[in-house]
Amino acid sequence: MGRVVARFLKKEPTTDAQGKMVFTEEEEQKLTEHFGQPFVRLLKEKTFSSEEDKANDLYEAAVRHATEQVEAKFTSMIKQLQSDIATLAAKPEDLPASSKADANLGNFQRNVFKADMSLAHNKAAAAFIQRGVMADTPTIEVGDLRQELGPYLSQGNNLDILQQLYQSFSTSKHLAWKRAVTEYKAAASESIDHVVQQFTAKWTPRGGAKFTPLTIKNYRHKVNFSIIPAEVGESWLFHLYDEGKTPDQMPITRYIVDKVMLPQIAEDIENVMISKAKFVEGSQKTEDTMDGFETILAEARKSLAPMQFFNTAKNLLEATDDEVLAVIDDFVASLAPLYKSKKMPIYMSSDIYLKYKRAYKNKWGAGSGTEKVNFGEDRVDFSNCYLQVLDSLYGSPIVFSTPAGNFIGLQHKNPPQFITDIQKHDYEVRFYCEFWLGVGFLIGEAVFAIVPEKYDPKAAISSTREGTPGKWLVAATDPPKEEGTSSENTSDDPETM
Repeated sequence: MGRVVARFLKKEPTTDAQGKMVFTEEEEQKLTEHFGQPFVRLLKEKTFSSEEDKANDLYEAAVRHATEQVEAKFTSMIKQLQSDIATLAAKPEDLPASSKADANLGNFQRNVFKADMSLAHNKAAAAFIQRGVMADTPTIEVGDLRQELGPYLSQGNNLDILQQLYQSFSTSKHLAWKRAVTEYKAAASESIDHVVQQFTAKWTPRGGAKFTPLTIKNYRHKVNFSIIPAEVGESWLFHLYDEGKTPDQMPITRYIVDKVMLPQIAEDIENVMISKAKFVEGSQKTEDTMDGFETILAEARKSLAPMQFFNTAKNLLEATDDEVLAVIDDFVASLAPLYKSKKMPIYMSSDIYLKYKRAYKNKWGAGSGTEKVNFGEDRVDFSNCYLQVLDSLYGSPIVFSTPAGNFIGLQHKNPPQFITDIQKHDYEVRFYCEFWLGVGFLIGEAVFAIVPEKYDPKAAISSTREGTPGKWLVAATDPPKEEGTSSENTSDDPETM
């Protein structure tokens, strides 16, 4: 502790005959401002010559002072914000219209959480926030994480974590979310049917067109996620310091979930599960966890029912730019009359979108482009349809369109605890999590798609991780042969030697 004080004062402290530290009035004032009065009082009483004069109480006094300073800082900020809000409320102004994305921003506010500042990692956080100097990587005990996890989840944060999970991948904003247990099927009120009929003085079932409500399966998923606390401790502290947060606002449990685990889960959902996955019972592979919407479309293409598939032999990934433009324009013009008045997205991959846009500009000249409209950008000329890229359709030749509300994402009706357990194994912490997720379409006849006959979505997962063949420099597959080595006889078989 003497070394700490010496580094702070930039000089070795003076001691009296009993070995106690003696400070000038100016030095004592500086120490009091930085470490607190209790710390200075204890420091002046110690000689550090006996077993009773350990530095533990000095450390605790310094941490308490740092914590009080941080709490005072944020209390002051809250009061200032409340004052600013009151001032703004006195002169209200019109707010911009909310969008679906804007509405989602407030869903991830965690409930107030009071961190246990006696835990080692929270002590380290308080000290680091106060001084901005990290002496060592903070020690994070697994037992402390378990102790913090229980109260954190019991305060309702588990539901917020699930809500964030379902909105963390980009395709989610295009889905109409429903809740079910193991499956969901459109009710009569959701079917696209006629309801008005000629009056008769008796009850008669409604007549008209026949539509096929589809069954959407809900799948149960688990996450076995391991992390080494020593590897996340420093990044957590720097996040607190950079964002001006306290352990109450961002406990390490939340940091691991929000900043480390959920982004990886979202990547699996977007890049594999929601689109290209195909369910295989008992498999542990991510691509076997559920049927994605590409798989649903590809399977329906085999029977040509009940969805409506555009009659073209072209694979739009392999087609020229001009061919893509012609096919999609014809696809839009050929939609069923019932849907031509609806504002419908034409979902496609970024590859097909690029082909369409290049062909459109090449055809109509410099400066041209599909116009922006109030229900979306990239409107297909003279129609109510607009181009919409889905990240999950990467590397896919599929193009499809369906009315808003017919493209469904499924959650569980009674969502389970997301984090079910946390365990210590050697140097790592293992999180055990579970959630439910499904995807599909309500009404088959309201889905219009371009799907090549033999397209396998699951095969595209591995085949789309590299750039276009022939466009990128690659390393030689075989090492160069030494001089004098015959290329005709390289076998190790003695009979061929």
